[in-house]
Amino acid sequence: MNTDREKEKFMEKLNESLDKDTFVKITFGKYKGGDKDFKNIFVNRIDTKEGVRLSFKFRYATKDIVKNYEYGAGIRLVSEILGKDFFSGTLFTSEHDYTLDYSKKRIPILHTKNPSFAETEAQSHNKVKHRYVNADAKYLQLLGITTSEGKVKADKYDKFRQVDKFLETMDSLFRSSGLNVKDQIRIMDMGSGKSYLSFAVYEYFTDTLNKKITMQGIEQRDDLVKLSNYTAGECGFRGLSFKKGTIENSADEISDIVIALHACDTATDDAIVKALKAEAEMIILAPCCQKYLRKQFVSPAALKGIFKHGINEERMCVMLTDGLRALMLEYYGYDTKVFEFISTEHTARNTMISAVKKRPLDKEKLIEIEAVKKEFTINDFYLDKILM
Repeated sequence: MNTDREKEKFMEKLNESLDKDTFVKITFGKYKGGDKDFKNIFVNRIDTKEGVRLSFKFRYATKDIVKNYEYGAGIRLVSEILGKDFFSGTLFTSEHDYTLDYSKKRIPILHTKNPSFAETEAQSHNKVKHRYVNADAKYLQLLGITTSEGKVKADKYDKFRQVDKFLETMDSLFRSSGLNVKDQIRIMDMGSGKSYLSFAVYEYFTDTLNKKITMQGIEQRDDLVKLSNYTAGECGFRGLSFKKGTIENSADEISDIVIALHACDTATDDAIVKALKAEAEMIILAPCCQKYLRKQFVSPAALKGIFKHGINEERMCVMLTDGLRALMLEYYGYDTKVFEFISTEHTARNTMISAVKKRPLDKEKLIEIEAVKKEFTINDFYLDKILM
């Protein structure tokens, strides 16, 4: 018996229950840890202001401690606990109960039983979650996110949730823009990487929104360009292609939507310039590694005590960089939002800037930009230098 496979199957069942909304709870048994006051852990699913979470109740002799985790982090924690601190765990779903039980020789065996909880009872505990990503999609299998059975791999759940959340955000922006009446949409993905999002966006627009899409990804790593083009061919995505190159040096092409996720430092600014030249109606950015301003940051005199700490200065420079980018986009007539794209439990690179074209130039925004630059003694924040 492949003992590793037994635990993998248990984790796959957990993943599946969360995806299908059949999850009820998890209990643990056979505690082997060294804390005499520690008794057990109980896992439920709850709704919070931030979204649906896995709630872990750590039970001690004299107190309970409750911690809530997003799915990816919660799944990893369950995997760490089983076989290390607890040698038995039971996943209750509305379809079956699954118990992973370790023998004295620490060999795990997975047992399946009829459900202890009826479907209606499970549904009363859980919130039905609409998915924008089709877990059965062929591209997800080819890119290693799901198994051949269309189940999200336990170590890829964070990526799956990130893609799904991006589509949810993009769908909302698209429906509020003037593009929703167009049948043909041109999309550019700047710095497409392994292209999870490119494929998800293409499939969503073509299959769900029934639009005719022409989409191109720009990526400087040749191996990823080849993989993405191969995957597009295997999936029959004729309107999706990938080209080797950098964002800065890519050709200027008219596009309706420009995406740039995790373009490092000033590459995000290069993407903004390309989007403006492309006359994009929608721009979606997830910046990272905002280092440019840090080299010239000067704290206002009254705030020197706060920004003498490096971490505070770094965070302020990130806020200033993305805030000034948003103001510049507003100058060009876009409605902008800067918000948390997905929790830091999924990824530390979690800020998103969205922009939807609504009006002509707003020259008043230049006054705001100059006021911020003067307050923090900023010569330039790169984007203004390459645009103005």
